[in-house]
Amino acid sequence: MKYTAYAVEDFLTEDTFLNYCLGNDQEAVLFWENIIQTHPELEERILKARTLFYLLAVKVDPQEKEQELQKLKMVIEQLGEALPEQHLPANQPPSRKLSWISIAATVLIAVGVYALFNKKEYGTIIPSTIETSKNLLIKTAYNERKTITLSDGSKVTLNGLTELKLDPDYNEKSRIIWLTGEAYFEVEKDKNKPFIVITGKTATTALGTSFKINNYNRRKETSVMLNTGKVSVGTIVNSMVKEELVLSPGEQVDISSSQDRFVKTTFNPQKIDDWYNRNLVFSKASLQEIKSRLNETYGIEIIAKNEPKNPIAFTGKFYGKGLTEVLNAIGFSNHFTYVIKGDRVELQFVE
Repeated sequence: MKYTAYAVEDFLTEDTFLNYCLGNDQEAVLFWENIIQTHPELEERILKARTLFYLLAVKVDPQEKEQELQKLKMVIEQLGEALPEQHLPANQPPSRKLSWISIAATVLIAVGVYALFNKKEYGTIIPSTIETSKNLLIKTAYNERKTITLSDGSKVTLNGLTELKLDPDYNEKSRIIWLTGEAYFEVEKDKNKPFIVITGKTATTALGTSFKINNYNRRKETSVMLNTGKVSVGTIVNSMVKEELVLSPGEQVDISSSQDRFVKTTFNPQKIDDWYNRNLVFSKASLQEIKSRLNETYGIEIIAKNEPKNPIAFTGKFYGKGLTEVLNAIGFSNHFTYVIKGDRVELQFVE
């Protein structure tokens, strides 16, 4: 249900909620009373939204209302905007009052009026992550790429050694999935059901966008790279998503495993295209660069059992090739053999 993701001010954008506050529409009253009864977790927010409605409408001491209106004028002047004076008739339909109330609510939040309500952070409720026999689990093997289309039309491309778990009722009431490994997401828009990817204690939320997440267990951090659209990345606290920051295209965030640090940087979008198509171009690449690029592309860890005597400066191009083909080519020219053990590759250089 969309209301679970509503902050207090969002309720004031609903005509039925305004009618409920005014008490002049029995159908609206019954609707919102039923919401409170069936979703008790929303009761506090609905109560605060009603209080905010009365503050902005008529149920306020004249002196206090005058103080809040002065705050509104100051903020509007700072924004270079103008809010025309309106004397709304008492019999004017609630829907005509909506725009004034929505604007006022937004501006009041900007000047801190929520201190009146002991404001809390609200966000999307995340269901329990306990595995059940109903969970749909999709896995990839070593060096395997798999693209799947979900029931809402969204596409997910999984890198090797990756697990994707879908909520049992995915796309019925919500769009929530769990990821371990690495995947690229192309999300179909649905404003009433945000697309949420859970990686440990991190949640990445989107409406319609494309992004890549790297969350292999061996890594000390989770990285989110945004290709198109916008996503918010936050931590899960007591089954709620607490938003930390919003990414724009070409930005990425790295989240430490201890969940106490979000580091945002920029990247060249070509990196995602190269990852997606498994394109590798080396120009006098060092061993460290080769290891890093193979890790990014194939999701594996490269370990050199013994360092070569002479520095490596490898040049070569690979388009859409598998890991073994790439390793065979690089190993032949740089005199090493390799052994694959799970998600690790051990290189052994010839003496």
